[in-house]
Amino acid sequence: MIFHNVHVSTYSGYKADERPLRFAFKEKTHTIREIINQTYEEISGKGLRKRYTIKTDEGLTFKLFYEENQDRWFLEE
Repeated sequence: MIFHNVHVSTYSGYKADERPLRFAFKEKTHTIREIINQTYEEISGKGLRKRYTIKTDEGLTFKLFYEENQDRWFLEE
């Protein structure tokens, strides 16, 4: 697996960074049409990791995750 640091724009409602809306990868911005799956993992001593499997407007499927303790988003390839 390869992990890429990506910039993600999120929806912040009740909580900050509640869910991803769009992200930039390989010089292209992808708008998220659907969140297919989302899970949360408690990483011992490292905080919460939020994982999302998403589908874009182009019909592409990606896996994103947010490392809460680092305040960073990654794309899993």
